Amino acid sequence: MSTIDTAKPATAAQAAHVAGSAGNSSHDVVAAAAALVPALRARAAETDALSKLPDATIADLQKARLFDMVRPQMYGGLQVSYETYLDALIEVARGDGATAWTLGLISTGMWLVAVSYPKHVADQVFGQNPNVRICGALGPRKAKTRRVAGGYVIEDGLWMYNTGVYHSQWDQLGIPLVDDAGTVIGRGAALLPVSEITLLNDWDTIGLRGSGSTSVTVKDVFVPDERIVSMSRTVQDDYAATHLTDMLPYRMPMVPTLAIRLVCSMVGMARAAVELFMEKIGTRGIAFTIYEKQDDATVTHLRIGEATAKIDAAESILRQAIRILETSTERREKMSAQQRARIWRDAGFASRLIWEGVDQLAGASGTAFINRNAPMSRIWHDVRVAYMHGGIYIDTCYEVYGRVAAGKSSVSFMLPEQG
Repeated sequence: MSTIDTAKPATAAQAAHVAGSAGNSSHDVVAAAAALVPALRARAAETDALSKLPDATIADLQKARLFDMVRPQMYGGLQVSYETYLDALIEVARGDGATAWTLGLISTGMWLVAVSYPKHVADQVFGQNPNVRICGALGPRKAKTRRVAGGYVIEDGLWMYNTGVYHSQWDQLGIPLVDDAGTVIGRGAALLPVSEITLLNDWDTIGLRGSGSTSVTVKDVFVPDERIVSMSRTVQDDYAATHLTDMLPYRMPMVPTLAIRLVCSMVGMARAAVELFMEKIGTRGIAFTIYEKQDDATVTHLRIGEATAKIDAAESILRQAIRILETSTERREKMSAQQRARIWRDAGFASRLIWEGVDQLAGASGTAFINRNAPMSRIWHDVRVAYMHGGIYIDTCYEVYGRVAAGKSSVSFMLPEQG
């Protein structure tokens, strides 16, 4: 799809595509997401001031059933296809990048918990609250745990960037797994009620302000074994959710799935930038030139061509990765470490293309861009912060793939060892 062609509300053709791709429900999440764009744009200042999503936005997302996209169908979810999920995130991000980023990270938390725990735990999490939301932070800044009868005590821990924690009931936090002597024997994740976590309210950033990705601490909290998962098992696709193994979305390997999810909303932010740029070029000139309208200048046409090519290429990379991921999972083919690293690399590369495209458009947007409250400035800052996420940090993506391709260890605990 072209960013210029699609920089508008969902069309009837797009709605038909979505209805066909959703498969498991007649509810059109993409059309529902597109309908929210005006309201999300109108709340931009409020969202930034709060440093989290307004209650009205959470209510809108819930009413549109966007939190249900990855919720298992057996718990009342829509369980949409990955491409439908991408299309919905794109539409939300056209309205507001921070809202889409938060929705994406909460959805990711719900997916990860859905695959990580056995049915009796899933029943507690998903079955007891039809509107449950889950966040997570797998990489602790510090964490000290103690093995006790029946589980672990998190004695002291700090986790940064808990996107969506203000709007979630559960938080999945990465912890060290230790034996009775206190020796670290592996990496794990603990699922805790948000009521047992302290929010530090320290999210004060240049972009994605509304994501409310605050740091959290935990002190002297017991977590039962049933809510502890081994990350070494998870990265090997050894999921405890055996009740979901017949359902394709919950058999996908973790790292490719999560890497793609991080970039989905960035595509929508980029589309918003293209849409805004195209709206303005006929209303302003180019200073110190003969051009009274920017859209008469050849340099403008070149900028549009290059920026949209990068953004379209990034979207194509994501859609191709989704097709590979879904085809492999459908065939029950276990992805090699190199295949996983390749999709991870491609997600990072797609994020770089998006950043470069948006940066080019912002740079050609005139002096109005420097206004802190200008829409293009806000998009530019949101994309920049998203691009800096450690999960798609481009140097890491390149190095991990390069090492695995060269037959060496990946230097990342997020990939299984090569067989």
